[in-house]
Amino acid sequence: MTDSNLIQTDIMDLLNISNDPSIFVDHIDIADDIKSIHIFRRPDPNFCPRCNCRMHSKGFYIRKVNHPVLQDTTRLFLIIHQRKWYCPHCGLYLNDQFPFLERYAHSSNITPLLVIDAMKDLNKSAAQVARQFNMSDTQVHDLFNAYVDLPRLPLSEYISIDEVFLNISDKDKYTFVIMDFINGDIIDMVHNRWMSTLEDYFLSIPLEERKQVKGIICDAYQNYLKLPEKFFPNACLILDSFHVVKYIISRLNTYLYRVLKRYQERDRKRLEKKNHDTNRDFQIIQDSREVVLLKSYRWILLKNRDEINYSTKRYYHKRLGMNVDTFTIEKMFLDLDPNFKKLRDLKEEYIRFNQIEYEKTEDVQNALENLISRYRDSDQLIFYDFSRFLESHKEMIIHSFTKLKVHRKTETEEKEYYSRLSNGPMESFNRKPKDYKRNARGFSDFHYTRNRILLSMRRNPAIRGIPRSRSEFKKNGTKRGCYNKTKLR
Repeated sequence: MTDSNLIQTDIMDLLNISNDPSIFVDHIDIADDIKSIHIFRRPDPNFCPRCNCRMHSKGFYIRKVNHPVLQDTTRLFLIIHQRKWYCPHCGLYLNDQFPFLERYAHSSNITPLLVIDAMKDLNKSAAQVARQFNMSDTQVHDLFNAYVDLPRLPLSEYISIDEVFLNISDKDKYTFVIMDFINGDIIDMVHNRWMSTLEDYFLSIPLEERKQVKGIICDAYQNYLKLPEKFFPNACLILDSFHVVKYIISRLNTYLYRVLKRYQERDRKRLEKKNHDTNRDFQIIQDSREVVLLKSYRWILLKNRDEINYSTKRYYHKRLGMNVDTFTIEKMFLDLDPNFKKLRDLKEEYIRFNQIEYEKTEDVQNALENLISRYRDSDQLIFYDFSRFLESHKEMIIHSFTKLKVHRKTETEEKEYYSRLSNGPMESFNRKPKDYKRNARGFSDFHYTRNRILLSMRRNPAIRGIPRSRSEFKKNGTKRGCYNKTKLR
């Protein structure tokens, strides 16, 4: 069997017309990287559906249809020879119909499914998908908007909420995200996190559904802390443990920056004195040993001590000008400020508290109250302020030690295990929209962006069986102004 016959057989099977004797492939043209398959319908007698009279043939007109199913470097087009029929009795005109092609369509029926499946990959831009299927960017956008309009999923008993910076417009910088903590599905995305927007959104959800929510996992953003009393009467707030630790790290970073500036100011004054004594005018200050340590080894104070990989292997550090190992660098860093060791020890106390698995809620409460008392009596202002933060969010922190059975889908299997309530899955999700934003060079249409992300992230996203018309999703742009055409000479 020749290559043309093989292509003909495969195409007829793909189009589901191999069992229809009235449709046949006449011939195949192969030129460079383009394959054109000419398809006809046999001129069997055709009767008018209105008056039942025999219709007359008015000849053919040709339609060139894109059919991107071949997984090679060639482009495939279906050349449809469509016969036009005329009823002399009632004046009705009809055209031959083909099961793989809609009226006025420029692509076969399988093309939208292939395009939508390709759009699940957030690493691909619409322009890349368009090149893959020999279409324009506009066609890809229109197909996606016509078939993909994902609804909100039902609220679960425990939901995670957070925001992701998409910067779609001045009013829609932070997109509000709701996740089902039990199975990790994204319930919905809202265009901003303003309280007025959230109020309209949550009040549109039936009260009975909102009453089923038992817990809301969030950070300490004020608008989120008001959600239970306004919209979820049976829900408690759970403060994500990551954001509590982040609060400490942020304060320690600020303190490190002040110490760094102090040493840099000392070095600047030393240079000024040296220039004065030697009658020079040097402007560039070489980083001193203290500045090098503060710039490069902040992790000694910020990182969990259990995660530091200590090594006694010594090596020559060019910028410090000496042989060092991990222990030497740690001691040198902690000696830079009299508070560094105290701050690290106090931070480690909370890290240990956060990592312990307590048997009872009372044990968590007692441990937290002891920690608050310890910080309140500390001579470190950072942890005195932190004690006030813990006191004001005590109940939310205690709730975060609750464990639930969750279902998580990996690339190979579905896992079921017990997990502590946290926004860890949400933080993992937030990387995907940010990577997509970088690949797409920014966004301008929230609805399209939302559907694109949800299509990629949900387990079984359902596309529309009947596509929307273009008028349903196409925005009316600004009317184009008049312009003068310049004739080419």
